[in-house]
Amino acid sequence: MSNPIRMPALFLSHGSPMMAIEHSSTTEFFKQLGKDLPTPKAIVIFSAHFDYRGPTFITSGHTLGTIHDFYGFPQPLYDIQYPANGAPQLAEQIQQMLSSAGIEAATVADQGLDHGAWIPMLYMFPNHDIPIVQVSLNSTKDAIAHFEIGRWLRPLREQGVLFVGSGGISHNLREVFAPNADPSRVAKVNAFTDWVGEEVKNGRVDALLDYQAQAPHALYNHPTPEHYLPLPSILGTTYEDEKGQVMHRAMDLEILALDAYGYGV
Repeated sequence: MSNPIRMPALFLSHGSPMMAIEHSSTTEFFKQLGKDLPTPKAIVIFSAHFDYRGPTFITSGHTLGTIHDFYGFPQPLYDIQYPANGAPQLAEQIQQMLSSAGIEAATVADQGLDHGAWIPMLYMFPNHDIPIVQVSLNSTKDAIAHFEIGRWLRPLREQGVLFVGSGGISHNLREVFAPNADPSRVAKVNAFTDWVGEEVKNGRVDALLDYQAQAPHALYNHPTPEHYLPLPSILGTTYEDEKGQVMHRAMDLEILALDAYGYGV
């Protein structure tokens, strides 16, 4: 696999599953982004919903089924299929790269795409013609551990691989459905997301990895870390000569930020 173009690395906020059937400024952003990007030879996705303890799992199937990993939504959501091709050779290469770095990793042939992966792909690559590999997170480990995985996989960007981290830059579902809303909740989300955007633009990777200590209202925005962890995974794939960009900002359900960041775009 060779390609003279260094492929971009992206962090995308995938929002509610309803994004698959409710078009918005974010779905329009995804559509345009797919058109603007150079065509990747393959895509590696870190999704908040592929989160397992133990080794890092890597999808290695020749095809990847569509997982509807949500409940209580309208039937049209469950009718959507995204029949992606896998990339077994790339999966094996990733497993070997991580194992040689002392990171326990294993391929899994029967794992499909969760909604954090297939919803952005539905808009970005609607012809499902780009092979995809998912690499799992482990929310019992910290941001630095995820950064290190991205760092070991970074050379793949020089081989035509697009890296996508799919999470949510704010993800306090408890507050979304709370019977008595926190009157300062919008301000808390804006303070956090403004901080992340500034750190991305200024290249302050150390601060972004230490977000729980440094970011305003970090625990409020991420009571659990899995929707943030795709960002340090992507930060690991970045190069020192790249400036991060805030590519998109939007809000869903008042406090679920849908911001997106790009490197090398």
